[in-house]
Amino acid sequence: MFGNPITNNMQWPTQPLKKVAPEHTPQIPSVDKYWWLNLDMIESYSGIVIEKVYAERSEIGSSTSTFDDTMVLYSKLRPYLNKVVVPEDFGYATTELVGLKPDSSVLNKYFLFNLLRGDDFVSYANGISGGAQMPRMPVKALREFECILPPMELQEQFVALSEQSDKSK
Repeated sequence: MFGNPITNNMQWPTQPLKKVAPEHTPQIPSVDKYWWLNLDMIESYSGIVIEKVYAERSEIGSSTSTFDDTMVLYSKLRPYLNKVVVPEDFGYATTELVGLKPDSSVLNKYFLFNLLRGDDFVSYANGISGGAQMPRMPVKALREFECILPPMELQEQFVALSEQSDKSK
């Protein structure tokens, strides 16, 4: 529907991801137990959270960052595993998950979620990742990635079609 988001063969307008979905570390409410999201709790390729763990803040490690439901979380570690998630709540996540907050006036978070999970982006991320045993996509490259920006109406139509397709599975 949108062509290849890497080569942008359909010539959509683009902007660097850091402008349309900058990294974000939100303030989250104080609660007794927090959702603690680690990479092994995310199913590869689907973005489905397969396990939700709740813990007191003192039980959660220091190498974490906060997230909320306005974000898309992208795993920079081993991008071939294709772990991207749209959280439905707030909590703490491993710092291997980069928290991106799409500007809702130009980028639908579910459109971004699907773009980052798409084969073209996974191939791109794998191609620029470094590290033999534990390859990581360079965060600078993620920030600089020229994100296609089709009109919001088309993004929303795509999201609606994706949701229908997921329900039929």
